[in-house]
Amino acid sequence: MNSYDTQTRALVEPDEEAIARKGHFYGVYLLCSQSLDPRYRGKCYVGFTVNPQRRIRQHNRGCDFGGAKKTSRKGPWQMVMIVHGFPNNIVALQFEWAWQQPSLSTRLKIFPELKRKKPREAHFDYNFRILSRMLCVGPWNRLTLTVRWLETDYERGFEVSLPKQIEIVSGKVTITASQRKRGGTAEAPTPIAWAPECHLCMQVIDQPERSRLGCTNPTCRLTCHMLCLANYLLGDEPGHYIPVGGECPLCETRLSWSALLQRKRLLLGVPEEPQDRDEAEEDLSDAPDVDSDVEELEPESESSD
Repeated sequence: MNSYDTQTRALVEPDEEAIARKGHFYGVYLLCSQSLDPRYRGKCYVGFTVNPQRRIRQHNRGCDFGGAKKTSRKGPWQMVMIVHGFPNNIVALQFEWAWQQPSLSTRLKIFPELKRKKPREAHFDYNFRILSRMLCVGPWNRLTLTVRWLETDYERGFEVSLPKQIEIVSGKVTITASQRKRGGTAEAPTPIAWAPECHLCMQVIDQPERSRLGCTNPTCRLTCHMLCLANYLLGDEPGHYIPVGGECPLCETRLSWSALLQRKRLLLGVPEEPQDRDEAEEDLSDAPDVDSDVEELEPESESSD
């Protein structure tokens, strides 16, 4: 594999595991086939999931068990990387579609070199090249995303400078339905005593359940209108409407806009977003049901059944 370049942030230890709360994880993953059949070995597939461990089991068991038609009988498959941190499933599905179809995405038309694989280019290298460009263009370059390597054999450095808020890590993801993380640490933040006025505009906050935001630092008493805090964080980024992050105006804690919104959801006890139609089906991961490769997989002969 390629060596890491100096522009790539250091990876965390490979055995570090992320634990996400069920209903609050949206990931777009890349599969690579380990099939012994040369027609399929090395082929790739891009999909969306809310539960990576369950999803790879479904792909490897086949479409009769919730896997995609495009991956059935072409494995076994490895989930080698996943991009997560999307604010909702719609944004993640848009990312998935663009990764699958770079020649059709309006965001990627500025990169004509992404329309097809280069001669002798591996399918993984092609998909990684697409991802590298996607993370550097809007709207994705303003999201606080995590690029997570799941298989160390595939890890490599990015040849482009990624936005500073995008994190590159290594390790597995576990989705838990529990209200607590392992070790007994509560997932939801402890409610704080909110001030009635906005610290920035000094006006009373009407409809606080909808329009109020605070700091992610549990000891900070920041209380702001959502719009006031967004404008404050956008101070150095004219022309944008949604901030990436910045410093808390009270305690100077580094804030992530997506983390602020996630914290608000947990404080308000917002119900989990719909996931699967049932435990055997992935909600939208195969819509549209297209392969991540521009080249179609070769049709199977009847004798292969």
